[in-house]
Amino acid sequence: MKNILFLFFAFCYCFHSGQKKKNPKDLPDDYAFSEGEINKNYHPVSFGQRIKNYPFNKASKIKIVSYNLNFKKSSGYLPPPPPPKTKEDSVQLNEFYHLPKSIDFREIIENQSEKEIEESKTLNLEEISKLSHIIFNTCNKHVITMFSQSGCFSPRNAIVFYDENDRIFEIIEICFECGNVESYPSKFFNWKKACEFIYPELEKFFQSKGLQTQYISK
Repeated sequence: MKNILFLFFAFCYCFHSGQKKKNPKDLPDDYAFSEGEINKNYHPVSFGQRIKNYPFNKASKIKIVSYNLNFKKSSGYLPPPPPPKTKEDSVQLNEFYHLPKSIDFREIIENQSEKEIEESKTLNLEEISKLSHIIFNTCNKHVITMFSQSGCFSPRNAIVFYDENDRIFEIIEICFECGNVESYPSKFFNWKKACEFIYPELEKFFQSKGLQTQYISK
């Protein structure tokens, strides 16, 4: 499979060869940002520069995915019901042990199995441009005075990076309910590199591709 960086330069070559007189050095970077104070020294990182950064520079394919959609996070430990004394108690106990359980999506790196993924979308080059634009330019565009981390982390969405052998080598898990993000296994991206503005933009991007980002009650 071809590396995304290779595809980008091939795209630029085709652009130069065509009759259109648009500047080919970057794909559209017109993704809308949230309201906020703008950094006057802001200069967006171009797509050509963004995909030279890990993990984009190693990826041959990128997917956005949803999982854990029917898992309702709790505020703490939920103890099982007491031993049943009636038929109704037995039903409640059976329902408790059949409640949806949260999956550890990081295991996808070890087992390379996508069976736990409920929704997915393979991104094309323009979509990768928009996604990388959000990741590398959103927080730089705004004046950020402090970073904070939520105590909870119950991710339902992730960005999945595949190498040239179609093996998953990196994931970025996102919890939109908590406003938290973690990458694995490299930990190149986490809450210290994110900001409050990035989560609504990422969630809007996921939703625009038809993916759910919140708990689905059944």
